[in-house]
Amino acid sequence: MLATLTLGAGAQVPDGCELPPLPELSAKERKELKTTLDSYIDTWKTIGPSGKNPTLTFKDLNGEHLVFEANYEMDDSTAIQFTSNYQWLRLSTLYEATHRLSDIFDMAAKLGLGVVVHAYVKLPNGNQAAFGTYDNATLRRVLAMDNFTAAYIYADILTIRPKIPLLTYDSMYITAVDYCNHLYTVHMHSTAADDPTVSSQFFWMINNNWYIINNDFMEVLAMDDTKLRIVGSQEGNNDTVTLEYTPEQLIGEEPAIDVDLAGQYIAMSTSRGCPVALPDSVGTWTHCSYDAQLKVVVFHYTVTELAILGVEGKENQLKNNLLNTFVATKGEDFLILLVSTNLGVELRWQSRTTPRNVTVSYTPDELKAFILERQ
Repeated sequence: MLATLTLGAGAQVPDGCELPPLPELSAKERKELKTTLDSYIDTWKTIGPSGKNPTLTFKDLNGEHLVFEANYEMDDSTAIQFTSNYQWLRLSTLYEATHRLSDIFDMAAKLGLGVVVHAYVKLPNGNQAAFGTYDNATLRRVLAMDNFTAAYIYADILTIRPKIPLLTYDSMYITAVDYCNHLYTVHMHSTAADDPTVSSQFFWMINNNWYIINNDFMEVLAMDDTKLRIVGSQEGNNDTVTLEYTPEQLIGEEPAIDVDLAGQYIAMSTSRGCPVALPDSVGTWTHCSYDAQLKVVVFHYTVTELAILGVEGKENQLKNNLLNTFVATKGEDFLILLVSTNLGVELRWQSRTTPRNVTVSYTPDELKAFILERQ
């Protein structure tokens, strides 16, 4: 299976933000541009280290790369944030340098040069160094970025791509990733066997919701006002599902899932096994429904009058026992599914001989607390 995924990962999705081709320079134009670049670098060398946090120092210019050094003090927030993540430190350093000295790096880009970054962070126990080499395409891409956050996101792309196929959890792999025009696209593949009784749309809606909730990187995307697009495929199913999420959904200001659609689907799929006789001839579980106003999946039961009398007036005292009984028949995974979609559950008993009825409701928070107590 991993071999198959590797083949898929090799065919990366095109960036979509294609850089314009390098200018066609004649030998004379190239020589003149190189002379101008040399003069700018001579000025940089004469001035010496420039700026602060980072301090930028020219080191070398060879036939392939421009080499510079950046030194950070620990009181700088960038240095503090990235001392343990050098890939991001190098990319943020590259962004800072290229935009602070854009004339120099623009000429280097036009000449087809790449960049070598030496980033140093002064720590209490001495300097720690980070070394990174970036090709001309990366240099030009970073030069084209209009904000620092975009460089963070691009750094994530560079970090993930060499690891593809990347296992995120269970049987879920990232097979491609792309960032363009405030749209971050992730291709995911599930190696879990496809369940024909579960809608692909629903499967990915639930999976994506979990992925967003448990991924701190979503806050970075929101800072860039970037949308998230997830394209999902599943083993044994030729269909793909594409879902998009706004920055507001990524940071929890809006739900990252269509709660009503999830409620309708869960009620419909759960009802497939009905009717079901309850133990001891108490009655029958007749069907499930979804209450859009209360945001609960409702289990409907028709039971004996005696069963109603046994619960009536004792709903609050019996809530935990009733939920334990519910779990024994429906399973804890079902409750976890409800919690992940921000849905509650309601149990409605109707006497089969009188109008008497009893209702017990559980909010998502109550279900979550119950699940945590069982762990």
